[in-house]
Amino acid sequence: MFRNPDHRLLLISVASSQVGLQIAYFSVSIIAVVVLKLGEAQIGILNAMDQIALVVFGLLVGAWVDRMRRKPIIVVSETVRALVLLSVPVAWMLDSLVMWHMYAVMFLLGLASVFFDVAQASYIPMLIDNDRLAGANSRIQGLRSASDTGGPLAAGPLVSLLTAPIAIAAAVAGFAVSAFSLRRIRFQEAEPVRREKPNLRAEIAQGVRFILKDPIIRTVAFASAWCNLSVGAFQAMLVVFLIRDAEQASAVVGLILAGSGIGGVLGAMLVGKISAKAGMGPTALVALALSGPGMAVVAASGPGWGAALAFLGQILYVASIVVFNVNVVSYRQAITPDPIQGRVNATQRVITWGSMAVGSILGGFAGEAIGARYVLLIAAGMLFAGCLVLLRTPIRTLKELPEEGTGLREVH
Repeated sequence: MFRNPDHRLLLISVASSQVGLQIAYFSVSIIAVVVLKLGEAQIGILNAMDQIALVVFGLLVGAWVDRMRRKPIIVVSETVRALVLLSVPVAWMLDSLVMWHMYAVMFLLGLASVFFDVAQASYIPMLIDNDRLAGANSRIQGLRSASDTGGPLAAGPLVSLLTAPIAIAAAVAGFAVSAFSLRRIRFQEAEPVRREKPNLRAEIAQGVRFILKDPIIRTVAFASAWCNLSVGAFQAMLVVFLIRDAEQASAVVGLILAGSGIGGVLGAMLVGKISAKAGMGPTALVALALSGPGMAVVAASGPGWGAALAFLGQILYVASIVVFNVNVVSYRQAITPDPIQGRVNATQRVITWGSMAVGSILGGFAGEAIGARYVLLIAAGMLFAGCLVLLRTPIRTLKELPEEGTGLREVH
């Protein structure tokens, strides 16, 4: 990928966008917990707002993306995300930053991210051939994970020195660099074929049917929905737990969250070699089984040096999730025809991210009732149970990424 100028620009865009997004999410969490002092239920709802945007508009966005060229959508989405985030430091300086403003920011950020994520996921298999797609997704995921390390590591000191609302301004720079890099990509997309009389309902249904007809994509989608209930609850209560229960400072919390990036890089580095030996499907299943125990390690941490235990738990949890995601996403992208990539990617996100929104809200209310630590432990158990659903499905036999239209290649 590094030898191709267009691929290099894509990687720069991925890295800068992800750093910006991580700084934004970390700063919003600190604003909620420390600046606005929201309750657990309110924080759970705040975390769900960007995911709710996907549930409401995801299927429509998928159909729209397939009607247009993908690169302009990505560039505009990055610009909108930057403008939305700029409203936070402006409101803070005017002493008008309130809970409802943060809800609106998260919802609009999520809406722009729906367009960005669906368009980018549909653009990558156009830019990169199928025989290089799994390797490219591994490198992209590794870069995202490295950015996930840099984002919280940068955000912790920025929040301490500048306060969380001002630190958000640093995220804007990341989105700006991403948009600029994407505009410079020279690859020319063909204009999508548009029907003379578009039928939005039929186009959306086509993406849904494609997911339901493939046994691996279908079972992964619904198992992921269950798993994302736990992930939503875990993420909603993680910063609350680390600051209020484990009594960690904001800078230390940033360091702990950076473990996600290190875990992601580790997972991206290992996924190719392990999958080649053990098969893509079995590797994905084992990885998913290890992710729940990683969550449990985080929940077992406490004050002081307990931060080291939480850091290690984050590494195990995220490394396992990355290995699982790289394999199943690469399979879905490889067998999906380009004209319906947007609808298929959007449908997948509505199923999985919709459950994450529900998990965030339920996790917030549960945190208020029983405490953040117990929410994290319950989430860990739920995530481990998710891999059991997949044991009796065709994914256990998937050996390698098929060529377009060739279907499964089983483990021999």
